[in-house]
Amino acid sequence: MRNWLVFCVFLVLALGLNSCRGKQQVVTKAPVPEIATPLTPEQQEIKQLLAKNGFSRDGAKSTVLVVKKMERRLTVYQGLKPLKTYAVVLGGNPRPDKLCQGDLCTPEGVYHVVCKYNHPRWDKFILLDYPNKQNWVKFGRAKSAGQLPEMAQIGGDIGIHGTEDPSRNLAREDWTLGCVSLLNRDIDEIYPMVNDNTLVYIKKR
Repeated sequence: MRNWLVFCVFLVLALGLNSCRGKQQVVTKAPVPEIATPLTPEQQEIKQLLAKNGFSRDGAKSTVLVVKKMERRLTVYQGLKPLKTYAVVLGGNPRPDKLCQGDLCTPEGVYHVVCKYNHPRWDKFILLDYPNKQNWVKFGRAKSAGQLPEMAQIGGDIGIHGTEDPSRNLAREDWTLGCVSLLNRDIDEIYPMVNDNTLVYIKKR
């Protein structure tokens, strides 16, 4: 009789445990939605530039170089993502926008890369499509307004390159005729990322 009672108690306990286990539920946490980081004003500008230049679909893969003249900085973007910022120096008259050959100004605006090549003096050279349509418009207006001599030429051969005298760049001396100059080690980093789809946005600040 006693053995039978022990067996019944054991059976009840076993059934109760199984019943409790059967009612257990696995609680899974709901995924936390990602909060989109707001774009900076500069990223908004780049987004518009990419769309305007036909890169709306594969813009995330496009390299964009942004030069801020007053900060003497060049930032490399992969799409809208900033990768790295470098110190630069500019033309000998860096503040104004370039209007003509010999004014020693660095042009402002959006440019495309024409080609790139090793340079005997400045390590590497990334040639831009200056003068573009906007530059010709500025040049024509300046001439019509009498701001330029009658014989003034718009110029060309503007690009981004290294330096033959790193001490001048390190001293933040604006020594070029209108180009953007970096240390050779910096242009060497940027060079592989640049191709004919690269946009170069040069702005005052």
